[in-house]
Amino acid sequence: FKREQSGTGFIVDKNGYIITNNHVVEDVDHIRVRMHGDSTEYRARLIGADRETDVAVVKIEPKRPLSPVTIGNSDGVQVGDWAVAIGSPFGLEATVTAGIVSATGRDVPGSQQFQHFIQTDAAINPGNSGGPLLNIRGEVIGVNTMIATQNGGYQGVGFALPINMVVRVYNDVIREGRVTRGSIGVQWDKYTKPETLKAMGVDHGVIVGEVKKGGPAEKAGIKPDDIIIAINEHPVRDGDDLMARVADMPRDGKKMDFKLTVQDRTQVFADDPRVVGYHANPEETGKPEATPVKFGFQGRAVSEQERDLTPDKHGVTVTRVEPGSFAEEIGMAERDIITAVNRQPVNSVEDIKKLAQALKPGDPVAFRVVRPISAALRNQGAPRSATLFLSGTLPGN
Repeated sequence: FKREQSGTGFIVDKNGYIITNNHVVEDVDHIRVRMHGDSTEYRARLIGADRETDVAVVKIEPKRPLSPVTIGNSDGVQVGDWAVAIGSPFGLEATVTAGIVSATGRDVPGSQQFQHFIQTDAAINPGNSGGPLLNIRGEVIGVNTMIATQNGGYQGVGFALPINMVVRVYNDVIREGRVTRGSIGVQWDKYTKPETLKAMGVDHGVIVGEVKKGGPAEKAGIKPDDIIIAINEHPVRDGDDLMARVADMPRDGKKMDFKLTVQDRTQVFADDPRVVGYHANPEETGKPEATPVKFGFQGRAVSEQERDLTPDKHGVTVTRVEPGSFAEEIGMAERDIITAVNRQPVNSVEDIKKLAQALKPGDPVAFRVVRPISAALRNQGAPRSATLFLSGTLPGN
């Protein structure tokens, strides 16, 4: 059984290097290239590809030097700019369609984590994949990649990979034969709620969960609960944005500037400011204490065994969650260990009471909790506990 598929590409080097989409050339036996205005068919070889961005580089051996495209700057693209798509939809070579840039930095459901598209209403159809998206000056600003459709055809919503990102992938493939991505050595919760960030005094950013020992972040002084809000003066919107920016970091020894909002690492709510942990006696450990109705849970000081689950060896263990309460609404559960409220460390139930007294209905609240993992999951290789942020807006009384 033989099946043929077609797509588009564009020349970026006079020696025959061509950029296209990975899905155009993936899992094929042979690649053949025919250029506009030239009936000669060239056999091409795959130089390298990156599934994460859907970019591929192929090469032909031309008989003469070729004329490459002019590369533009996709970072300068603005909504409303003219956009021109070139490709071979349905086998119709050198088809040109025009429209405008509808959006930039668009995340598309089902796309890869490193893909943030330029959206355009220039007609893109099957066969356009891998072709250039041009600005009004004829410079390539993107690679036409996919459409959003309910009928399989063009419906006014097309997506192109920004050329700046594509060029970085191309350079990696040419120099190293593969794509390498930067890492700073931090983990974060991908699904941080806006209320969590608001409770911590910011409207965007990524809350650091874990910091890899010996990694760049640790060496730079980044700690858990710090919030990364910008890299090299570019705001960081969320985890996907952080991942994309870190992945694109230069790997030539240049430093990058991270803007952070950091938690107070010295302040604790305890009678003696020198105390960094709350040591409960057996009576206190076994006897639940009630927290204000505003939160809707009961808690006690952590036991010695529970203390080992928390990174800072302190916290309050939840013993009961009131049905229908704010705590139940945000997902708090029995055995959760509260280690901080609105970035303020918690050493005892009294700390939570003091924090509750400073809040009023309508205030955002974020609890940092350590949740023990069940023995069944631990036996399958899961860690002993997981750190979560539970947040919401306090209801009226």
